[in-house]
Amino acid sequence: MVAVLSKLTTIKRDKLASIQYACPIDRKLPLNDAAHVRNAMARFDQVKSNVCHPAIARRRIISAAKKFGIDIKDFEKVKKFKSHTD
Repeated sequence: MVAVLSKLTTIKRDKLASIQYACPIDRKLPLNDAAHVRNAMARFDQVKSNVCHPAIARRRIISAAKKFGIDIKDFEKVKKFKSHTD
């Protein structure tokens, strides 16, 4: 089965509550549906943010994945953003 990313227009994206993002402060990686959660998992290590801690974003993505019944087995290997320094 191929997942199709649902269209999230700028208007719809702006209407999403901050809690619907893996990175709510800078509003990165929307988690509003299963397709966006899968996309967030795939792009997690590409995020560049100095205000969003990867552990928090990762936890939010895993929570959303469980909500939508998405397998997180491969995502468990990814731990941090490219630009984040611990």
